[in-house]
Amino acid sequence: MDHKDVTAFVNSPRFVPILIGIVCIILAVFIFEVGVVVGFHKAEFAEHWQENYDRNFGPSMMYGMPGSGMPNPHGATGKIISITPPTFIIAGGNEPEKIVRVSDDTIIRNGNQTVGTSTLAAGEYVVILGVPNDEGEIEAGLIRVLPAPAGTGSTTTP
Repeated sequence: MDHKDVTAFVNSPRFVPILIGIVCIILAVFIFEVGVVVGFHKAEFAEHWQENYDRNFGPSMMYGMPGSGMPNPHGATGKIISITPPTFIIAGGNEPEKIVRVSDDTIIRNGNQTVGTSTLAAGEYVVILGVPNDEGEIEAGLIRVLPAPAGTGSTTTP
């Protein structure tokens, strides 16, 4: 095939449909590959979260226990029992202890004020909203410091 043959093929009416077909095939393969990568990432996250579930949230009470379900991995309510920045552990009621991870983006509210991470202390009662991470911890987005429940003898106030 010489230069004239290539020029004739490029100028022929068949060239544009063939080029469009090749581009469509390449685009379809690219979209498929993006879907595979996203699906793999989601599956990997779910696997890591499941592997660490019992360590962070306690054994599942879902099977054989009517009316019981899995703890909410997106939040927690309870008393701070220990702090080791950037994480702390809370215990609440009959639920297992939960590990909460705090970042620079975490909003901490005490009453009407936004406060810093350094103001959190063991013995305070909090409500946490966040998302689970690969280690089964809760990555806190919002922490609300609460007054101590009646009858606990604590003097924590908002």
